[in-house]
Formats: sequence, structure tokens, C-alpha cells
Amino acid sequence: MLLSLPPAFWGLIAVCVFAAFTQPQFLSLPFLMILLRQAAPLGIVALGQTFVVANRSLDLSVGATIAFVNLIVSHAMWNGYPPAVPIAVALSAGLFIGLVNGVLVTVLRASAVVVTLGTAAIITGIGFLYTGGAPGSSMADVIKWLGRGRIGVVPVSGLIWLGFAIVAYLLMRRLTIGRYIFAAGDNPSAATYSGIPVNRTLLVSHVLSGLFAASGGLLLSGLVGVGSLNLGADYVLSSIAAVILGGAVFGGGAGGAVGTVLGAALLVMVLNLLTVFGVDQSGKLIVQGLVIAVAAIIYQQGRRG
Repeated sequence: MLLSLPPAFWGLIAVCVFAAFTQPQFLSLPFLMILLRQAAPLGIVALGQTFVVANRSLDLSVGATIAFVNLIVSHAMWNGYPPAVPIAVALSAGLFIGLVNGVLVTVLRASAVVVTLGTAAIITGIGFLYTGGAPGSSMADVIKWLGRGRIGVVPVSGLIWLGFAIVAYLLMRRLTIGRYIFAAGDNPSAATYSGIPVNRTLLVSHVLSGLFAASGGLLLSGLVGVGSLNLGADYVLSSIAAVILGGAVFGGGAGGAVGTVLGAALLVMVLNLLTVFGVDQSGKLIVQGLVIAVAAIIYQQGRRG
């Protein structure tokens, strides 16, 4: 029973115990609120990734979606418009990207890896054309407030992450679409024979992933405050890692919103703790890969047991 809990649950306990003995300030309330603000964009993107992973698919275009959203909301063309306009355009772009991925994967029966990699390349190219290779620096104060603002001591982005987590939990555990996603992910053939619209469910999963990626990109853009052609590039691996740490098993129809939230929190805490100890980027990548591999092995053994 205990081994069936997401690896991120035990990982968070281990990291907190280690930090308590080595870097006590790491667990102070101000520092935890900083970590919460940093984790929110990744947490939302990872929640969207959870839908497709639970449905035996994958979305490798989330990084390009984040970058494209950033280029949209930081462009000078929105000067004079209400902030709701670039926000609506950015979220609509995420929905459209997810829809294109879903249509290509379901209608053409194409590999999700190939499709979403191709989509990412196309989005990146469109972003370069849109900006002329020079990302803008104009961004509405409202968007910056979403990424940096606080209500009391709590980051606004953390509250938004909580809202998305609740929505994801309800979709996956309380509504019919969630039952369809897990059934199709667990056994697509059996789900088809049971009358479950497998293709439509997969399409919806990709649309949700696109929307969540755009939403996370919006918060990350507000946190950074300027346009960047490479923003979100590391979120592809990190979002998948958070889902795996949350207990998802590729091809097994497993995973969930709560586990993914814990997985994203664990990743951010580990990476920041490594920064405190002076570990460089190469070392962080190695540690991140080891954490994912060990967590997946332990969780698989626990499920078999």
C-alpha cells in the first residue's frame, strides 16, 4: 500500500528531511513561497501533460507552445489593447496547437512523438517569423502580476496553479472524460469494444495539454517579464519527469493530478537545493535523470507487488 503512493510523495519527504539538516533556511516560509512561484508554471504544464500520458500519448510541443505564448504577449503590437486581448490570443493559440496535435494523432494515426516534434518545429519557425528574430519587451502589467504578484505572502501564480490542479483533478477523477482517458490508456482495444470514443478522448487530451501549456507559458512569461525565443525549452523534459514522479506509467493508463503536483514540487525543490550546493547545469541534468529512473523503477516494482 505504501509503495503504491507516488514516488514524488516519498521524494518530497526525503528532500525536506535532508534540507532540514543541511540547509534549514530552505524550508523557511519566504523561501517556500519563492519555490511555489517558480513551480507554478511547470506544475500547470505538467498537469496538461498528465492527460496525454495517461492516454498512452505524449506532447513534445509544450516547450514551443510556451515560447510562442511568450512571444505573443510580449509583442509591441498589443500596445493600447486591453490585457485581456493578448491573453485570449495566447490561450487560443494553445488550444489550436493542441487541436492540431490531436487531429494528426487520431485521424492520421501518426506517432505522437513525431507529430508533436513536428508541431514544435513549425511553431518555433512561426515564432521567428512573427518576431523577425527579435522578441519584444512590451508586456502588460497584469501579465507580470500573474507571474510575479502576491496576495499577502502567497504568490498569485501559486493560487492559479491550485485552481488548475482542482480542475484537472475533477476532470480526471470525477467526470466521465477522466474515466474515458484512464480506460483508453489502460487498454485501448477493450475501451473501443466497450463503446468508449477512444479517438475523441485522445483528441480532447491533446487539446487540454495545449491549453495547460499555454496557461503555464503565460505565467512563466509574466515571471520573466520580457520576450525570449528559448523560453520553456527545458519544460518538455521537466513536465514529463513531473508526471512520471507523480506515478504515471507509460502505456498503463496511470497517473493523476495530485501526483503530478507533487512531482512538479519535488523537481523544483531538488533543482533549487542543487543550486544552493553549487551544482552546475550538467550536474542537475544528471541528478534529474537519476531521480526519474529510480522513481520509475521503484514505483513499477510497487505496483507489481
